[in-house]
Amino acid sequence: MNMFEEENSTRRNIINLLKKNSGMSIDDLCKEIKITPMGVRQHLLALEKKGVVTYLPKRKGIGRPGFIYMLTEAANNYFPSTYNELALGMLRDIKAHDGQGKVDTIFAWRRERLLKTTKEALSGRSGIDDILEGLRSFLEANGHFVDLNRVNGNYHLKQYHCPIRSISVEFKVACAEELKMYKELLGKNVTRKHTISEGAPCCLYIIPRA
Repeated sequence: MNMFEEENSTRRNIINLLKKNSGMSIDDLCKEIKITPMGVRQHLLALEKKGVVTYLPKRKGIGRPGFIYMLTEAANNYFPSTYNELALGMLRDIKAHDGQGKVDTIFAWRRERLLKTTKEALSGRSGIDDILEGLRSFLEANGHFVDLNRVNGNYHLKQYHCPIRSISVEFKVACAEELKMYKELLGKNVTRKHTISEGAPCCLYIIPRA
């Protein structure tokens, strides 16, 4: 079940109306969905708390300004997308026309870009404990679901969700480049036991504390 299906029918209707109209007032929404202004406000507040809806003031003559409600960028997650299919199709085309070597180069470029971005996010942190805590937060902010634990003196970093799973299943170089990135970021002794792309429940990285 996707996020859109999890919302009740009135909120789904509000999301659709805001999508179609690029923003509406409470009065406009009341006319469309036939419920009271108080009811509309309650639904908008719930969607605002989820980060799906925002608003801007709209002054109408003398008196208190009204508000125009609109969807945030996060609301795009409520609508179907084909980004993975697009990326997979492009990678398959590149492999067919330019060979696997070109695909490998693309993923190496991606590793270099992600390494630079991650280092910038961890700037100012020192010591493996602080760095790994920052890495955990950074990964979760970028679509991963992460556990970080100490086991027998080492750290176990478990990634339970892979944002590019469908790509990494077909193009194993994605996983190889991720391991390289962690080695460059955290030290050459970082190892990986298994990956989601191989059917494991998580990608498990073992990071020596010393």
